[in-house]
Amino acid sequence: MLKALLIVAALAAAVAVFLVLTYVRRSIFSRSGSVAMAARLSKHMEGRGWAPGFAVYERGTLRWYRMFSLAFGPRYALSRHDLQIADRRVPAGPEAQIFPPEVAILRCKNSSGEVELAMTTSAVTGFLSWLEAAPPGAAFYSKSD
Repeated sequence: MLKALLIVAALAAAVAVFLVLTYVRRSIFSRSGSVAMAARLSKHMEGRGWAPGFAVYERGTLRWYRMFSLAFGPRYALSRHDLQIADRRVPAGPEAQIFPPEVAILRCKNSSGEVELAMTTSAVTGFLSWLEAAPPGAAFYSKSD
């Protein structure tokens, strides 16, 4: 009986530590401003494979982090100069059960492949503004010049 109690206590402590570390990680990234955004990590099953996360806009790069992960590096780093939106759609099929109606799904392409991002329509507006915005002459100027 005591052994079982110790195992349950150790599991509860491990879960608590994971949740605290996840919260600390999220709060560190939130200091610079972040946007809730899901990304599709797997396309093996129709409408499945979505992971919750958040994105941080950092200069000309959107960095997407998984919500429940201890990794400090982003899962995706999408450069504004190399990113194109190939498709915009509403959640369909099983996705309609996961996401609320005010979510839009964007299929984005860059030189390394494709990524699907799901975000609210207000986040889409910010994403499109960030994607289209660049200071005058930004394509010709870099700090290394």
